[in-house]
Amino acid sequence: MVFTPESLPDMSGRVFIVTGGNAGLGFETAKALAFKNAKVYIGARSAPKAETAIATIQSTLPATTTASLHHLPIDHMDLSTIVTAAHTFLAAEPLLHGLILNAGIMCTPYQLSTNGHEAHWQTNYLAHFLLTALLLPTLQATAQRDDVPIGTVRIVEMTSAAYLWASGAGIAFEAIDLPRGKPFDRYVQSKLANILHIRELQARVGPKGSQPQRGEIWTAAVHPGLNDTGLAASYGASSLFGRTMIKLGFAAKPEKGAYGVILAAASNDFARSWSGCYIVPPAKKSTYYRQANDRNLQEKLWSWTEDELKRLGFLQ
Repeated sequence: MVFTPESLPDMSGRVFIVTGGNAGLGFETAKALAFKNAKVYIGARSAPKAETAIATIQSTLPATTTASLHHLPIDHMDLSTIVTAAHTFLAAEPLLHGLILNAGIMCTPYQLSTNGHEAHWQTNYLAHFLLTALLLPTLQATAQRDDVPIGTVRIVEMTSAAYLWASGAGIAFEAIDLPRGKPFDRYVQSKLANILHIRELQARVGPKGSQPQRGEIWTAAVHPGLNDTGLAASYGASSLFGRTMIKLGFAAKPEKGAYGVILAAASNDFARSWSGCYIVPPAKKSTYYRQANDRNLQEKLWSWTEDELKRLGFLQ
């Protein structure tokens, strides 16, 4: 199978959220969905950047399009904005067909959020877990509707093959923010957490048995590879290997790097049997290894995260 976004079905009437949709792979994902007439909410901290992205996409759409794009203000370093964003969305939309957890940082210096967690852990993982938890009832209600084809409602989370470098048990519950670790260590842990999140979502709300059932939500974790984006630039700034790979042209262009997440989010080529799987370039199914296969770890992380978000006052 050779996937391209042009093969996506018409998505008139479908609603998506793309976090970090103002730039890089998120921008390309939002653009591909809009080209097929979807309504897309771009989660972004900066209103000017989001509006610029929206205007850029709109300028490329055909005159006959029924797509619409909207800014959803979100700052992943402040979990209160995740709650506000969820409430804002739910006040405007009764349905949600696709939640694309794309926003992320890579190998940035140690920094604590307003909620007291390290930037990688909160931006890449905690904020996305909270957003998913707040929107999951709406995703499930959408998937239950008779007029929504089974398999239409999906959750896609961006991860990285870097998860393979996770040390020890994979998640350092005793020092979750890894204050003594290197930026790459903190990035790796957050990317493993993304996979464990998707795998537990698959266990809880994904397809069961051999027969499609109304209400099931299809999921995927996507490794996009090295791409020529701002995220790659931050990696290059902290890594000789990263700088070399980018300089030698091994980083894919964002429009190609986004193929995997677009496939998982909306393509008819994404089969029911793939739900919960690991997608790698060029938009193909792959295999999980090491701690990504630890069911006890994924359940422990889910419980830890719920307890932590309750302690912080964001879940009840």
